[in-house]
Amino acid sequence: MAKNNIQVLKGFRDYMPDEQIARRKIIAKISEVFERFGFSPMDTPALESYELLKGKIGEEEKLIYKFEDLGGREVALRYDLTVPLARFMANNPELPKPFKRYQIGNSWRAENTQKGRFREFVQCDIDIVGSDSRLADVEVIAAMYNAYQALEIGEIIVKLNDRRIIDESLQELGVGEGKMITFLRWIDKLDKIGEEKVAEGLKADGFQGEILKLYSAIIEKNGQKFVMDMKALLSSMGVANVEFDKYLARGLDYYTGTIFEFVLKQKPEFGSIGGGGRYDELIGKVSGVATPAVGGSIGLDRMFAALQDAGLIAPQTAAEVLVMNLDTELIPEYLNITTNLRNSGLDAEFYYESTKLDKQFKYAESKNMKLAIIFGPEEAKERKVNIKDLQEKKQITVEMDDLITEVKSMLW
Repeated sequence: MAKNNIQVLKGFRDYMPDEQIARRKIIAKISEVFERFGFSPMDTPALESYELLKGKIGEEEKLIYKFEDLGGREVALRYDLTVPLARFMANNPELPKPFKRYQIGNSWRAENTQKGRFREFVQCDIDIVGSDSRLADVEVIAAMYNAYQALEIGEIIVKLNDRRIIDESLQELGVGEGKMITFLRWIDKLDKIGEEKVAEGLKADGFQGEILKLYSAIIEKNGQKFVMDMKALLSSMGVANVEFDKYLARGLDYYTGTIFEFVLKQKPEFGSIGGGGRYDELIGKVSGVATPAVGGSIGLDRMFAALQDAGLIAPQTAAEVLVMNLDTELIPEYLNITTNLRNSGLDAEFYYESTKLDKQFKYAESKNMKLAIIFGPEEAKERKVNIKDLQEKKQITVEMDDLITEVKSMLW
């Protein structure tokens, strides 16, 4: 096999077992919080008709992975989890409203890769469909904020804006509807390319030279009541560190109202690790029935990369206890001990070969295991077991009947 055939494609990656264990634990905590807020799980296919995705996400449509299948149909990998939700709602109009769902799954975008940004990535989405109340916006933000809190990843900053306030401010500046999207796409690049290059781009597209400065002053004035109201509501739900971001635009064309992003204070250079907003027109474009909706998405891969960079991902292991193999005559005992540990809710492995203890200890330590069970011929005669704490480098001896209790006390 040619060497280039075994390389991971650019923008895609393998996750090692310790990384995947950590990712699964993160997903479990996020799911638990979303369900506590009343969001129900659902899923949609990875592959959709390209016609569904076409014309829904604006300029970024060029990033969609599309191709012709064996039946000659034009299909595409889902770009996000929101447009498929619009199709799902059109197919299931009888669902009670408001419909609160969460979905965790892969999406694909053929974009330029950078730190924490990949072409295949996992999104953790929540949405409320069928309510135009600002309280729905607040609940989505609060649920996501609580998910970050549950992950104990450090201080989170919530950035807010509103597309209606943005449009109002641009109208005051005499920016016509046809030019608004162009303006928004430029200011959405501020974090990536800086104010100077954005100003140059705006000027090249026909905007007046001082447009950014003028826009800044007007939107700060227009956004005051919105920010005051949202901060009060979010504070009532325990959400802190809320800021008005006058340049926040969110690149997707389907947002119609409140927009928001979450930034990890310790690693702001990673940009948004989650965000969303109100999209009252998207579902109607698919179903033909006007349906208000608001939602948000936690970008698992970007957040995970930020946490790794900040040293906040602890070493992981699939099994916490290794039952060591000292004597082939005692294999039935080792299997029995391992089975009892597992039946008690403990994650345990046994070593397959009877070999030197050093080799078995190295194996346990390489997998970040916490305890080793040492049981040889002498211990078998006395029905006692040695438990070694691999992190503290301490060892105790207990009666066989007390093994489960002692292991649990050392782990929990």
